[in-house]
Parts: sequence; C-alpha cells; structure tokens
Amino acid sequence: MPPGRTIRYYWLKFKRLQDSPQKLAWGMALGVFIGVTPTVPFHTVAVLFLAPLLRVSPVTALMGIFIMNPVTMAPLYFAAYKIGEFLMLQKTPLNFPEALDFYSILNLLWRGGLALQLGGLIIALPPAVMAYFLTLWVVTRYRRVRCRLFHRCEPNSAPAVSSNHPAPPGSEA
Repeated sequence: MPPGRTIRYYWLKFKRLQDSPQKLAWGMALGVFIGVTPTVPFHTVAVLFLAPLLRVSPVTALMGIFIMNPVTMAPLYFAAYKIGEFLMLQKTPLNFPEALDFYSILNLLWRGGLALQLGGLIIALPPAVMAYFLTLWVVTRYRRVRCRLFHRCEPNSAPAVSSNHPAPPGSEA
C-alpha cells in the first residue's frame, strides 16, 4: 500500500475512536515508548499485554509502535547504544573478544544488549511525552471542531466525551 494511503487509513481509523482523549493519548504514548525501545520482535506483544493492564487505548498504542520503522531504526538504535555505552561502559569499553569462545561472545552480547536497552529506555521517554501531549491536543481539537460543525454541543463548551464512569450522586441524566 502506498505511504499516503496508509497514513490516510490510520488517520481515518484514529478519527473514529471513541475513548476519552486522555485514554487515547496515553495509548499513543505507550506505543511510541515501546516502539522506540530496542525490543523489535516484541513491540506488538508488549503493547497488547500492557494496554489492557494500564487501561489505555490498545488501538492508539498499536499505531504508536509504527514510529519504529526501517528508516528510523538504525539512527535510534545507534543513539541508544551510544547513550547506554556512555552510562554503563565508561570504565571497561566494549571490545570484540580476541578468543571466539562461547562465554566471551555471550559476555559481549550481554553487556552490549544492556547498554542498548538502557539507552533505548532513556531515548524513548521524550518522544513518548511529546506523543501524549500531541495526541491529546489533536483529539481535543478535532472533537471540538467536529462538535461546532455539526452543532452537537454549545459553542463555548468542551465536546462531550463518552466515559464509563457513573454520574456523580445527585446529578440527573
């Protein structure tokens, strides 16, 4: 599918979501956070496991993991490794072992993997925070404009958001 068509498809899917703006934004933040961390084979599994536990939108979380793609993967992983290396491997830098035995290769992979994961966690925080606020802004603005266009709410009020919370005592529906 061409990139423009894919973007339009996900935009239409995003517009039709009915959860609260906060739930959608937290789902996007979770997806972006997991998408930026260096856990490629487990992105979808992690999102499908964590979204219900954290009570966030699994659809926006799945959309958020698509920030990691073949174009962004190499620079993000390189930056993640460099940050992890700076934080963890200052005293003993990571070098390729002279003897290629099982334990030296395992040690190399373990130390390099830990540096990559630590750097990935640090790099993932800023995009996740930005994704939360950007998604919250987009959803709120879209619903407000839609509300005004279709006259479904009062001109100066916030759009009605469906919620699963019961009405406060004393209020009548």
